[in-house]
Amino acid sequence: MSCKLLILEDNTLLRETLEDFLSEQGFICTVACDGEEALQHSYAQKFDCYLLDVKVPQLSGFDFLQELRDAGDHTPAIFVTSFNDKESVMRGFSVGGDDYIKKPFDLDEMLARINALIARAKGDKGERIKINEMYTLHLSRKRLLRYDVELDVHLKDFELLALLIENRGSVVTKEMICDVLWNRSQEVNEGSIRVYINNLKKIFGKDAISNIRGIGYRFE
Repeated sequence: MSCKLLILEDNTLLRETLEDFLSEQGFICTVACDGEEALQHSYAQKFDCYLLDVKVPQLSGFDFLQELRDAGDHTPAIFVTSFNDKESVMRGFSVGGDDYIKKPFDLDEMLARINALIARAKGDKGERIKINEMYTLHLSRKRLLRYDVELDVHLKDFELLALLIENRGSVVTKEMICDVLWNRSQEVNEGSIRVYINNLKKIFGKDAISNIRGIGYRFE
């Protein structure tokens, strides 16, 4: 299946160049010359990557992406802009940009960056478990994210949380927890389990995890 790109660029010649080149590479391209038009396209269909100029009419590329990120859209985004000062680069990443290409640029290099971002995003989908609107588990990286910002969580806290979430709504027995958190050569400490449970309750609230007396725990 061909990947879909949204190109936000108000320079007619460059916009047409990008559209022609990327279409030849097999991408389905949708173009916009101002931020509001791009926003409407993003509401109407899902894209695999955004290519965004910054200084465009109606709504800047920075503001466009900030609005989408605030709405929970995590589509990979690359800023393609002549703004090459440190402050602009930092802002581009702070609003949720994944890459930043300074004009003038090489088309083949840009293509490589687009492909790398899309491949990473597609491979990442199965690695994430959404807990709620605020929190997400990233399994391979063993990270808990709050609005995509990594939290400093102890490894055993993470492993216990992952076990509870994968069995959400069901009771996770103490034996199951011990099998995941400790190998056979390690001494099991039930007091440690209570500590890890309390650590998680500090994050999610005391009512998020139920203690099934004598059996184990359940993430509600």
